Amino acid sequence: MSRRLFIKILVALGLSNFFPRLTAAARLDEVHAPRTDLEPLTDVKFLRQIITRDSRTSRTVMWQSESAADFFLEWQAVGEESAHFAEVVRREKIFSCTLTELKPASLYRFRIVAGEFATAWHDLLTAGDGDFRMLIFADSQCEHYDVWRRTADVAHENFPEAELVTVVGDLVDNGQADYQWRAWHGAAENLLASRTFAPVMGNHECYGVDWFNALPTGYLTQFTLPDNGAKNFGGYFYSFDYGAAHFIALNTQFVELDALNPGLQSAQEYFLRRDVANANRPWKIVFMHKDIYDYARDTFNDIADEFLELFDELEIDAVFTGHLHTYRNRGKIFARRKSAHGTAYVMCGRAGDQKYVEPPSAIDDVTAPDLRGEVESFIALDVSADELHLTAQTVDGIILDDFTLTKGTVK
Repeated sequence: MSRRLFIKILVALGLSNFFPRLTAAARLDEVHAPRTDLEPLTDVKFLRQIITRDSRTSRTVMWQSESAADFFLEWQAVGEESAHFAEVVRREKIFSCTLTELKPASLYRFRIVAGEFATAWHDLLTAGDGDFRMLIFADSQCEHYDVWRRTADVAHENFPEAELVTVVGDLVDNGQADYQWRAWHGAAENLLASRTFAPVMGNHECYGVDWFNALPTGYLTQFTLPDNGAKNFGGYFYSFDYGAAHFIALNTQFVELDALNPGLQSAQEYFLRRDVANANRPWKIVFMHKDIYDYARDTFNDIADEFLELFDELEIDAVFTGHLHTYRNRGKIFARRKSAHGTAYVMCGRAGDQKYVEPPSAIDDVTAPDLRGEVESFIALDVSADELHLTAQTVDGIILDDFTLTKGTVK
């Protein structure tokens, strides 16, 4: 008697409750037509699609629920009648499921199923190898997350075709405060419903509820991220391919983390050298939270000391930072000088309600025009094999910057 036949007999005899693991395994093996008579599943919250290393063939889906139900993720290629179930991993109230062996540049749909209940279907678009648009935010941390909601919703409405989203650090104001994560996710629900999200850790993800430095347990719980091979720094930094670009999300939280988990920079440098050596996309783009410039002293800072020469050596094309809550575009820098070649550095403006005022500097090609009245902003980045086109705009529709980066020139 086959294992499948044995399980079917158990179900027919009403004995499946005594063998739950076998029954669940049979469901995962099943290729089926989706049911249309399931009741709405309402206790699934904060659904998000998280980047994987190969965004062409895989995707991680995560959500939160107070329910003790056994969840499955049901998925199918759009246009096909058959569907599949995928296994779900639970970590306290947060659930995740990684789909693999998907087809590049293909549209899928998925829903969360629990017994006789299911969520609505959601789109899942795998990456291709060519052109795409993404949205870049920084510092969405808030006292009142309706400001982050407004920023996210304006970007969502203005650029509905954007496939990929990042926030380059300080997603929330306190990384160990669960209510902050709930407010952040609730505000981003429209933005992230059908887009891939690639988060970057900031210093505020490394504070405890007592506001002392702490390990980023909240951030690491919220997002299952690509493996970086570093034993003590899983999720702290990572890389992935998407379309014509190879992205590296780095960690700049040395002040906050070195005493708690030493060795971050050496682990990153080892990772970065090996990673870039194996990159095979036209563009190499870095996301990291803290900026490379100290505006108070009008000079490069300790983050520049860690990374600038390394980026020169590895021929990184562009670096996007945040942390100072203002938009600045520096053009290209090489050997710590403004240059016609080298790495382009852009500091993103804030997406939340925490306002700073940084002085202007001669290093900046573009500075937000009203530093004291600077409002929330974001970047739309169009990526093709030949060029990067950046548009930075405020939530009020004011264009802060618009330029094109090619392999050798800035237009």
